[in-house]
Amino acid sequence: MRSLQSVLVCEGRTDEWLLPVLLQRATHAICLETFPGDVEVRDVRVLRADHQIPAEIVAAVLRERGAFDVLLYHHDGAPRRTAEQKIAEVRAALDKAGVTEDCVSVVPVRETEVWILADPRTLAMALSVPEDRVRALVPAQATQAEGVPDPKAVLGQVMRSLVRRHRRVRPDGDDVERYFSEIAENLNIPLLREVPAFGDWWNEMVRALDRLGFRYG
Repeated sequence: MRSLQSVLVCEGRTDEWLLPVLLQRATHAICLETFPGDVEVRDVRVLRADHQIPAEIVAAVLRERGAFDVLLYHHDGAPRRTAEQKIAEVRAALDKAGVTEDCVSVVPVRETEVWILADPRTLAMALSVPEDRVRALVPAQATQAEGVPDPKAVLGQVMRSLVRRHRRVRPDGDDVERYFSEIAENLNIPLLREVPAFGDWWNEMVRALDRLGFRYG
């Protein structure tokens, strides 16, 4: 059995709650679907580095050399040109430093919360509120989630209009971010693949694992 270790550089604290779990689950699904051999997909580890400073990312990666196979680099996708430029800068810095591990970009359109809005059933389950009430506030189809101009604001609206109406507030507070870990454990991976940016990440990850030889066991 081969082992696969990925590390993640991401934007903020809430992304750290959501992305490691979600991307580990999705990578496991990729291996089951695409690669015939047994693969142990280990938990995604977060690297502490400012995602906007290529030199910090390189330093963090060099400290981990030999301990991972794939670097997952998260940058929100809006504005698009800014995201593309930063990803290119990070890749160039890694190449200049002689980093040979694959770098796979994780670029949700606007914000990571888009991927939560694509799955209203999981969001409703995590918040313990009626699914139909959540669906009334989010896009009707997963493919439409990227059209939401302010995903964080929509999630906030769900919290304000539904949670306090349908149940008691959690004792540790009821900011939507507190639910991210639970949401990450349950997001519908096949549904997320209908979201273009998530599909782009999926395909890039498949190519990276191909280059690493996982197709041949």
